[in-house]
Amino acid sequence: LEWAGRTSMIDSDMRSCFSSGDADKILSIARYWLGTDGNTLPRLESWQIMHDLPYQHGISEDVYGELFKSLGHNEDGIQRYFLARAQRLSTKPVIAYDSTTISTYSLNQKEARRGFNKERDGLDTIKLLTLYSVKDQEPIAFAKQPGNVPDVIAIENAIEQLKCFSLEKPLVTTDTGYYSESNIREMCRRNMKFLTLIDTDLTLARSAVDALRKELESMGAVCPFDYNVAGASMSIMHEFSYTRQRARGAAAAGDTETFTRRLYLYAFKSSDLFGKHEASFRQKLMELKKQLEDGVTEFTEAARKRIETYFVCSRMGRGGKLHVTFNEKNCAKAREYFGYFVLVSNSPLEVFEALENYRLREKIEELFQDEKGSVDGRRPRIWYPDSLRGRMLVQFVALCYRCFIAKKIKAVKEQLCLPREGLTQKQMDLEKNLKSWLEQRSMAQIFDWFNCIETTSVRTEAGMRRWIMESVARDRLFLELLDVNK
Repeated sequence: LEWAGRTSMIDSDMRSCFSSGDADKILSIARYWLGTDGNTLPRLESWQIMHDLPYQHGISEDVYGELFKSLGHNEDGIQRYFLARAQRLSTKPVIAYDSTTISTYSLNQKEARRGFNKERDGLDTIKLLTLYSVKDQEPIAFAKQPGNVPDVIAIENAIEQLKCFSLEKPLVTTDTGYYSESNIREMCRRNMKFLTLIDTDLTLARSAVDALRKELESMGAVCPFDYNVAGASMSIMHEFSYTRQRARGAAAAGDTETFTRRLYLYAFKSSDLFGKHEASFRQKLMELKKQLEDGVTEFTEAARKRIETYFVCSRMGRGGKLHVTFNEKNCAKAREYFGYFVLVSNSPLEVFEALENYRLREKIEELFQDEKGSVDGRRPRIWYPDSLRGRMLVQFVALCYRCFIAKKIKAVKEQLCLPREGLTQKQMDLEKNLKSWLEQRSMAQIFDWFNCIETTSVRTEAGMRRWIMESVARDRLFLELLDVNK
């Protein structure tokens, strides 16, 4: 962990944005969470005794409580840290933007609201929004919002935040939750490159599928890295309209103005997705049919629309038994778009480059799982909103560590067992052993494995004597390939 902080420049960026004492505490807590796979903080002080951390004094409950509070008041330091990490990204990065929810029992968290809860535990939630560089495989920044704020109206602040980082026109990728005409319009107005998935129920998506359906059936449209997917693209000129908020020149506030931009539509057909759509469609309709036949009369709005669209209900005679049949014409029409998905962008991309960029954004979902599981982020465990902001920063730093180490381990696995000059059979066997070992272990298990290696120091009349517990050749090779010993 000390090597990861030094090599990734996380430690130096942290110390340039916060006081040395606060920076050392932040780095120590971040390393504790990673080293223990998300243990709660009351155990930290005893863990410090056997582990060398940047902060040499004990981190008690009072110490980290005061730290979180002071960090929550230091927004300048937080934003400078985000900027420092953003400046280390590759040129023309691809930025994923997504959200998750954090459940809380607390009545003191002012952002805790009743909204969509991804944990489905019935609690009030706080929304955590994260910007993630998919090519660099590391998070850039985060923000928290009330849990009842819909995803679709949360993109404007992200646009402003990205402008603060002075990135060279990043491509922002989002999921269907952030698609709306107003979001697309604002990103086009501000000349921000975007790539987003749109629902196939929308007219824009269906028009693209209909126009490219024949081309998607050809062998030339098959994806070179996923044979189950075929893709094709087209461009259209799309007109946007908006209402002016301020008067400028001859234009008055409240006037409606229009502008036209070129949009690129990337349509894909997936054989795997077709099976999933078909199975889900059949399950929902068969369950609805059974409920109707059993006499259920109360349905959700979405269920009522399905009943009106896909069923024909009739009764034989006065008070006769309800007879439910399928509207085969509408069912067949719905199946026409099974297995298709459509991406829209204002940036001209090669069709499978667009697919690859969108798929890379799925890494942000793994990031949310890591945050909730590996850095104790499933529950806030904090009483006040300002302290929660500080705690989230420390969790964010821990995720930066984790993403860097995961990227390095992946690079090690990719270089193992490659044929090269001078490689002996003994070395090849050792590399096969290491690769097999890495593929069978999570990062938490790797940390646990190396946690047993201890250093012993003894002061004698001749001076200090120091030795490290012996390790096997496989472990030494792993550390050597990571350059940990440098």
